[in-house]
Amino acid sequence: MDWNDLKFFLAVANARSLSAASGQLHVSPSTVSRRIEALEAALQVKLFRPHRDGYDLTPAGQDLMGPGERAEAQMRVFERMAREKDSDLSGPVRIDVPELLGQTVLLPGLANFLQTHPDIRIEMHSSVRPVRLTGGEADIVLRLIRPERGSYRQRKVGRVVFGFYASPAYIARHGTPASPAELYRHRVIGWAEDLRYLTMAAWLDELCPGLQPAVRLSSFSAQIAAVEQGLGLAVLPRFAAEKIGLLALLQDAPKLARDLWMLVHEQAVVLPRVELVKNALVEALASFQDSSS
Repeated sequence: MDWNDLKFFLAVANARSLSAASGQLHVSPSTVSRRIEALEAALQVKLFRPHRDGYDLTPAGQDLMGPGERAEAQMRVFERMAREKDSDLSGPVRIDVPELLGQTVLLPGLANFLQTHPDIRIEMHSSVRPVRLTGGEADIVLRLIRPERGSYRQRKVGRVVFGFYASPAYIARHGTPASPAELYRHRVIGWAEDLRYLTMAAWLDELCPGLQPAVRLSSFSAQIAAVEQGLGLAVLPRFAAEKIGLLALLQDAPKLARDLWMLVHEQAVVLPRVELVKNALVEALASFQDSSS
């Protein structure tokens, strides 16, 4: 088996078509097809089921996705470490963090660190969508759900508390809800349909079953902007909402709080610059170690 064929398998599996995979790999569709056929011949199993709209994985192909992604991640780490010297305090450190936490807490907290270590480059991905740990794409990951799998060393670094918030202008016009039941007559800002799995959206559904948000948005930045403009109230992290003067509502409602986990890739942890950045992040998150933060 040629291990280079693995990247062709994963590209087709994710893109579902030869042409899309060929574009990602910068080769011709015939090359992709030939490499897939070679891999299937080596493994003596059919990995894809071609059809009019593209390529679907067979059951055997589905079984190989997880191991294939992990093997690809390990190969990327191996190649990276072969190019880099462990003694170097220079180069990139890739971080994946929840939206707002990166923007409002970590970037300001890393300002002095980056001045002291100008040769370390931070590559930060910040989103409400959690990164796929099987891809091994980040050296350090911060997330609100403790993973059950992945090649990462884990530690709890704090706790994030959420609540309902509105602008003073909104409260002046519409009044203050006294209970979750009163939210049905208020303008609530919610999440886009494809993000209803998020912790904040699930908590709102639990408190107010069937509530239809007046506005649906796909990022925390957009939600905060909408709340600031008086368009409605929303479930927001306390550290970001109170910093800009938004008013906390429904103080007697059940609290939403989630542990904050730091994951460091077990291959990247040996790099001194990753260790330095990890310690700087822990220091920037010191206020979150109090469960009331």
